[in-house]
Amino acid sequence: MPADADLPLSLLRRLLLFALVVGALLGAVVLYLEWKGHAPEEIAELMGEGGEKVLRQPMRAARGAPRVIVFALDGVGDGELRRGIASGGMPRVAALLGRETEPRLYEHGWAVPGVLSILPSTTYAAWASTFTGHPAARTGIPGNEWFAREEMRFYAPAPVTVTEHEQALEVFSDQLMGRVLRAPTVYERAGVRAYVSLQAFHRGADLLTVPMPSAYGRMVTAVAKGAVDGETVGQQVYEELDAEAVESLGESIGRHGVADLQVVYFPGVDLYTHVAADPLRDQMRYLREVIDPAVGQVLDAYRKAGALEGTWVMFVADHGHTPVLPDDRHALGTDGADEPPAVLRQAGFRVRPFRIELDPAEQDFQAAVAYQGAFAYVYLADRSTCARPGTRCAWSRPPRLEADVFPVAHAFYQASRTGAGVPALRGTLDLVFARPPTAPGADALPFQVWNGRRLVPVAEYLAANPRPELLDLERRLEGLAAGPHGHRAGDVLLLARTGMELPIEQRFYFSSQYHSWHGSPTLQDSEIPLLVAQAGTPGTAIRDRVRRAAGDRPDQLSITPVILDLLARR
Repeated sequence: MPADADLPLSLLRRLLLFALVVGALLGAVVLYLEWKGHAPEEIAELMGEGGEKVLRQPMRAARGAPRVIVFALDGVGDGELRRGIASGGMPRVAALLGRETEPRLYEHGWAVPGVLSILPSTTYAAWASTFTGHPAARTGIPGNEWFAREEMRFYAPAPVTVTEHEQALEVFSDQLMGRVLRAPTVYERAGVRAYVSLQAFHRGADLLTVPMPSAYGRMVTAVAKGAVDGETVGQQVYEELDAEAVESLGESIGRHGVADLQVVYFPGVDLYTHVAADPLRDQMRYLREVIDPAVGQVLDAYRKAGALEGTWVMFVADHGHTPVLPDDRHALGTDGADEPPAVLRQAGFRVRPFRIELDPAEQDFQAAVAYQGAFAYVYLADRSTCARPGTRCAWSRPPRLEADVFPVAHAFYQASRTGAGVPALRGTLDLVFARPPTAPGADALPFQVWNGRRLVPVAEYLAANPRPELLDLERRLEGLAAGPHGHRAGDVLLLARTGMELPIEQRFYFSSQYHSWHGSPTLQDSEIPLLVAQAGTPGTAIRDRVRRAAGDRPDQLSITPVILDLLARR
């Protein structure tokens, strides 16, 4: 619905952008997305262009082969993708790869083993690293939501603790992620004609395609809705989102020709897996019924354009999914005396209300919280600057280690170990981390483990308490926290008890209620696909080339270097 210039501004500020019927499985439940504030010009422009937005004018000239297509599958772990291919459920992808001649080696493809996501293994942080090659402490994007203390501003492009969705819209309408991202993107580094379909990180590309507004509204609202009254949202809602995105992309290719670098993002599979009753089994069905046909449609468009030959095809993801129980006991939320923020209040901190924008009278908070599924970030003020209620804290200053950080770390440690203060939290947390604070503008320091008495370096803690299921924990935590933007991961870091190694009754997550979540350092959340194929090229040659580009220890940060190498743009 385009903004009508003849409407009074007061009405525009409360305009309902999208009203959609979710589907038969929810009995025609109507979801409304309310957008507060004046409509950015870009929204009307995006809708007027029918799902296409030219980002660079004029667009760079297409140079031809070598080209790269990146199929970005949100929430699809390495094991799930490979099982989908091996089972015969993804025949179009299998036809591209050819027969599997050795484990992970295909006639025309190579699936890189042991590729780990960053921490947290969650959507916005992981895709920022995928498309820059830098960890969160350097991208400035630590999760799906975060508090920027130097701005005293809360960001929630994928809301978890808050319900407003303005910033989710701004991802496409107002280039939000391009404005907050602090590292160069693969599009800026490659310098070739690049199209992006539905991906939030598109700064530096030539063209952005999104589905029509009805499907766009589904994407914005689905994450916050979750599992409602124990029912499951139907697959059709998310299928339409992914299908319409590919349809829009096909129309753009017809108008402008193929790009040298094409990113095709599928968010629907992640949104569906969160709410599916049997998450991993239902995800396999989604791969078979939705993703494989959509991939085939894109490949067919390249064949029709005579461009598939000489085009590299990559399959990547941001994280996997771990099934959890959708109930109040296991979902660590924000409201009430039995949730994590209650620990902060009992420790004497005024907690930031769970909204993006606050009234002036609410600006005296001394602590803020952001959730990332398996992790929670706790931000603390120097309370000596704002002891009296009504006094705004000096958030540009770091908190005091002994007076502010230690009491909070210990309070959460005790709450989880003994139930002290908040009995419902007993047994919910795996580890509590903290670190000596530094001021914004200086590099933040790595997190250490709070053992109940003192901070212990992660390597020292793991040497005394081996945790092999927490994959590459020390290095990945450093990528999150140690660097110029590491402050955005908070002053105290909480890791929920989770992982496929535990019975589902013992898995917890920071969020409203869902059937699966992610973000943890465990295998199911962390191991992601990096699958590279090219029609007619031997798999052994592909393997050798990808190994050279990805290095000895391939991970999510290797994806951008591999793309640049395949484009001959190292």
